Amino acid sequence: MKKFYSFLLIAAVAVGAMADEFISDGSGNVYTFNSLSQIEGTGVTLQEDGSYLVSQNFTIAEGDVLQLANNDVIKMGNSVQITINGDADFAPADTAVVTRDAEDSNPKGFWMLGENGNANLKNVTFEYVGIVFGGVGSSLTADNCTFTLHNGKSSSSGAISFNASCDNNVIENCYFIENTLNAIGCGATNPVGIIIRNNVFWHNTTDNRNKPQINMTCAGDYDMHIVDNQVIGGQFTLSGGIGVSNMMGLAHTGKLYIENNYITENRYGITTIGSVDAVIKNNVMVDNCYETNANNGGSCISIYDSSSSSNIYIEGNWMEGGLWGITVPTGAPNINMGKVEDPTAEDFNPGNNTFVDNGNGGVLYDLFNNGTGTIWAQGNTWNVAVQDEASIEEVIYHQVDDPTKGLVIFMPAKSPGSGIEEIEAAQQADGLYYNLQGMPMQTPHAAGIYIHNGKKILVK
Repeated sequence: MKKFYSFLLIAAVAVGAMADEFISDGSGNVYTFNSLSQIEGTGVTLQEDGSYLVSQNFTIAEGDVLQLANNDVIKMGNSVQITINGDADFAPADTAVVTRDAEDSNPKGFWMLGENGNANLKNVTFEYVGIVFGGVGSSLTADNCTFTLHNGKSSSSGAISFNASCDNNVIENCYFIENTLNAIGCGATNPVGIIIRNNVFWHNTTDNRNKPQINMTCAGDYDMHIVDNQVIGGQFTLSGGIGVSNMMGLAHTGKLYIENNYITENRYGITTIGSVDAVIKNNVMVDNCYETNANNGGSCISIYDSSSSSNIYIEGNWMEGGLWGITVPTGAPNINMGKVEDPTAEDFNPGNNTFVDNGNGGVLYDLFNNGTGTIWAQGNTWNVAVQDEASIEEVIYHQVDDPTKGLVIFMPAKSPGSGIEEIEAAQQADGLYYNLQGMPMQTPHAAGIYIHNGKKILVK
């Protein structure tokens, strides 16, 4: 009986604690942290230095707005969670900062979960604090923001984590730096429509977990664009560059575009898992080789599809310094990485992929087809001195090596000197990329000059 009364007492205390949490009334009000600091019970207090301390959870109801004012500094306490079921207007004119209140604090961050509740993030730095987003009819826009040192307490899936399927999301011009887990992610059952464009991803997944820096699910009728990004790894042995999957075998009519990205020093470059309809084009992948066991990864591009239902178009990629160039571990996905015989055909692909020094165990592997499907791979430049059939055969593993594997059709190869070529030696320390006019740009494009190992490379 004493145990029963003790349980009731604990339950009563818990209910009382929940009852103390501030919840806005949903009448269309716009709340700032300054206005919240003037409302009793919100847990928001104005500090002497002008910052706002958030010491307990609170909720902004559907219909209401939480706004970050210009130059706000928000300090969140340990385990504090701010739930927004309405809109998040986090777009100060110049800047705002959200961080933790002490070195031993691990805030749970922002949970933006409202149906038809949108989030507009601009000019904000988020330190040690993540965002969980998702609701039917909702969308998130992030522009010119920095997400750094996310503690992983708000979600197991990134500094920005989508926990529900939603469309019309855009993340651009942002920096993701040294976050504990991956930078952007979503659940296996929560495909999202999103544009991830012109961002810098630097040394994310510092916990060295089996998570790529960009970790997305692609299915349904949502299109996904991952374009013009720099994805720079910390040489972690478990964290890859870009990973997009459909591990649950969800139906899909949408398309995935991974284009014009610069990806370096990750466990692997790009991987797709499951049934995906993808275009992988004009990416530069260098030294994505930090897998300790070549049997488990280290590919510039890996296509894993046991369902044999993927459609993958691969064109114009530079692949250098991986343990493998392109790998197909299993299945028979439809892979077109060069089909040049009929320029008028619907499936024409000029190829234009270039392989440089990809291999392990003293053996070069430009393309390893361990699956059972035929791969078209014409019009490419292989890592051999002479682009003839006998030479190229040495860097491709397929039906010729094992009759149970699929065939790779790789002739004709690309004519020498007509693709990506080294144009001059140069001393270059700033890591910038240049277009054909010599103007700096963040990432290489289909036509331009980029610098690698002190040498200028022309992409025609």
